[in-house]
Amino acid sequence: MLEISAEIPFLRTSKLTFLVWDETPDSLETWAGEEGITIFFQTRRAKELEFRFGSPPWGIPFSNDRFEYPYVSIHNISSNKYLAKALASASEGKNLNVIFPKPLEVEVRSVFARLEYLFDDRISPDRITHKFGLTGKTSSMPEMTNGKSKEIETKSLSFPPLELVGSSGKLKLRQLEFSAVGISERNIPNESHSPDPNSSNETVLADAHGEGIETDLDPNHPYDLIESSFAANDEEDTNGKTNHTTAIISADTIGKVPEPNDSETKESLPIEVATDPSLEPSVNTKFSLQLKMMGVISLLFVLSVASIIIFASFYFKRSIELQLRDNNIRIAEIIGSKVRSDILGVVEKGRQIAITLTTQGLPEEDRKLLLKTFFQNDKEFIYLGIFERRENTLVMKREVFNEEELKKSAVTEDDFHAVVNRNRDALAEAFNGQTVLLNSSPGFVEPSFAIAIPTAENGELDNALVIIVKLEKIIGAFSKKGIETTFMVNGQGTVLAHPKEDLVLAATDLTNMPIVKAMLTSAPSTGQMSYLDEELGSSYLGSFQKIGFADAGVITIVSEEKAFGDVYKSQRTNLYIAGIGLCSALIFVFFFSKTITKPVLQLLTATLEIAKGNFKIGIKPTTQDEVGLLTKYFIDMGQGLEEREKVKNILGSMIDPVVVQEAMVDLAALKRGSETHITAFFSDVASFSTISEQLKSADLAALLNEYLSAMTLLLKKHEGVLDKYIGDAIVGIFNAPVPVLDHELKAARASVDMVMKLQELRDYWTTNNLYSKEAQVMDARIGLNSGPAKVGFMGTDALASYTMMGDTVNLAARLEAAGKDYGVNILITDPIQEKIQGEMVTRYVDLVRVKGKNEPVRIHELIGYQSYVTDNALNAARLYEEGFKEYLNQNWMKAIQLFKESEASKGSKDKSSRMLIERCEEYNLNSPGSDWDGVFTRTHK
Repeated sequence: MLEISAEIPFLRTSKLTFLVWDETPDSLETWAGEEGITIFFQTRRAKELEFRFGSPPWGIPFSNDRFEYPYVSIHNISSNKYLAKALASASEGKNLNVIFPKPLEVEVRSVFARLEYLFDDRISPDRITHKFGLTGKTSSMPEMTNGKSKEIETKSLSFPPLELVGSSGKLKLRQLEFSAVGISERNIPNESHSPDPNSSNETVLADAHGEGIETDLDPNHPYDLIESSFAANDEEDTNGKTNHTTAIISADTIGKVPEPNDSETKESLPIEVATDPSLEPSVNTKFSLQLKMMGVISLLFVLSVASIIIFASFYFKRSIELQLRDNNIRIAEIIGSKVRSDILGVVEKGRQIAITLTTQGLPEEDRKLLLKTFFQNDKEFIYLGIFERRENTLVMKREVFNEEELKKSAVTEDDFHAVVNRNRDALAEAFNGQTVLLNSSPGFVEPSFAIAIPTAENGELDNALVIIVKLEKIIGAFSKKGIETTFMVNGQGTVLAHPKEDLVLAATDLTNMPIVKAMLTSAPSTGQMSYLDEELGSSYLGSFQKIGFADAGVITIVSEEKAFGDVYKSQRTNLYIAGIGLCSALIFVFFFSKTITKPVLQLLTATLEIAKGNFKIGIKPTTQDEVGLLTKYFIDMGQGLEEREKVKNILGSMIDPVVVQEAMVDLAALKRGSETHITAFFSDVASFSTISEQLKSADLAALLNEYLSAMTLLLKKHEGVLDKYIGDAIVGIFNAPVPVLDHELKAARASVDMVMKLQELRDYWTTNNLYSKEAQVMDARIGLNSGPAKVGFMGTDALASYTMMGDTVNLAARLEAAGKDYGVNILITDPIQEKIQGEMVTRYVDLVRVKGKNEPVRIHELIGYQSYVTDNALNAARLYEEGFKEYLNQNWMKAIQLFKESEASKGSKDKSSRMLIERCEEYNLNSPGSDWDGVFTRTHK
């Protein structure tokens, strides 16, 4: 079911209807929303209460027009003001239907009351409270800090658009962007003032489209006065949830001078401070103290362990590398020495066989027996040939085969001849006195190598001894053992022996290997190097040992990945240990840091409570260290601040907040007083005695409170300081106790705005038939004067008030009273008129000598803003001043004619013109004489 309220005028041209929803889907489905635009009002509480215009709940279909707007805080004045203006533009002449659950009724009415005021702050807060049915109600909205303006940084603000959603989809109505000017704790006055009849005098900020967005950052912003009408009450319900309730003050209390009530002087219960910072929404530190401690300790732990691991791994790796280098070179030397011995043994045996073959006179049977015995004892020796050189070619003279081994294998004698023919160029080097060592495996079934050495016959190196030996002779030294790989190459880089037999059979050229290149080009017989093998894609540590025979050498290499495997494994193990240690340390630090951060976070939360004005903080020292001592002093400080705030609140109820603020800074200076150039302001209600006699006390209090509230707001808005209330009279000071730029102009603005505001109040009272007929036409008189005056606390040492004294003040009071005789609202003097003539319209009224003062004073009527005054009023003022000029020249009849024309141009009764006409008629009958100075002496105040 939906409870529909009565229509409420809203934003000048719209009407507002509240629909209280019982939170059942059926009731919403029956609402068609035939007329106007619907708003589904929803709230949430983050750091503070936020509201939005959302979509229909539970996905209920709703095809009619509705507004949508994202969540916005109730305390964001700029966003709320933008929303109010956007609503006014989008809902002009339409009805707005606001649907909300029953528990949110007061919040909804409060939000729309604020939007109403932000759109037009000329309406009094009391009237808005009454209009939206909030008198005596409570709200869950928290109280807003009053009386302090905030520093606004210069930046760009962008508001989300108000969206109209209907059958045709979404329509973004408008999006404004504007820049906020920086405003200090005291507002900097505007250089120029161009009022708008439809808006109050506020700072205007331009948006991107050239439109104006008004904002008021005065310390006593009327929005704050509405906001401060909600008194926060925190109550804990049975479920442990906190309900914030605030009360709206009634109409008969607005504008009264607040009196300290008993509840303010009672000792309030201490506020329990949350110990868990995650529960405190206002704690918005980037990194918590606990997180910093964990981070710092973790960083130190990681750096320490990492340093240990790095240095340990470095020296461990270095030690392993040194061992590998030493081991590599020793392996190369040992194998090289053994291979050299084996090859020299083969050469020596070959020489013996050659001698056996070439010895003359040895019986053939004996020769065969010797050869057979030799081959039986050395089965790897499979061929020996003696060659001579003829025309740079090899010619075999004699040869012998290991016939037993030939029978066992598929190798034939022709295969040996093919090996010799294939390598004849290399073998021919033996004729030049060089030893030759080459791979003879290609074409053989099994690996073998060939040796060619020069031999002498007839005293000349004209023969060569060619020996072919199975690789088994030396291959045992090159078998794969451990992580090292050992092989042998000849002087051309061709592999002779290698653990991989296929490389030997193919007589692979290994000159591309850096270690082979180093050996072939190195003069020393021993060497080492680390290198990257691009073909294999890994790093190696290599050593070589030349065997001293045919430039051949033994090479030992080892992969660094395998060599340092233990190092890398150790590193991984250390990292695992470090990770486990870090996790253990973090757990330990997490719990240990709480013992340190808990009292600090309590202090932080207590500080936030004190910042909110809650000085009773429920914390106690929990440690005996510096933090405990700090907590103790912090509690004492809170108690001192509470006492100070009580004194400040009491003073603020009796003295203007500006005076209180200055007194808190330097009370002694205010007590001493000073003489300052000020603008004195006096205001009084005409015929208030008659009005008071006709009204009951409650109505009289309501009338006076509404009037004084509206006038005081305007006085404060233009940086005036309230001196005192004297019944219905208001006494104000400009330019003291704090300096105010252009204080004469601001006092004039405040006066004109008060007259305009009073006209609005009269219209409202008449329309709603409030108070009496005399009250509905109530008028006020204002006197302004600028000049030196003594300001400060005046009175006794025990009781004093901040006020002003001097001729400047007395003259302002006389001008306020004289306004009754001249029938004008505002009378000012020359010092005021000279400062405002560029913005205001004035009329030179008279030259008088007020009671108690000998010097004549030129007095002027302050008519209003130049943009407001009509042509008839301007013409009437001009005619009056021309008439007054003739009056001073004693041209009485001409003056009377001009005064009458002035009154006729004005179109209404002009008491000033009639009074001057009476004087002219009197002086026409009784001339004042030629020495008359034109001054009229007033005989009463």
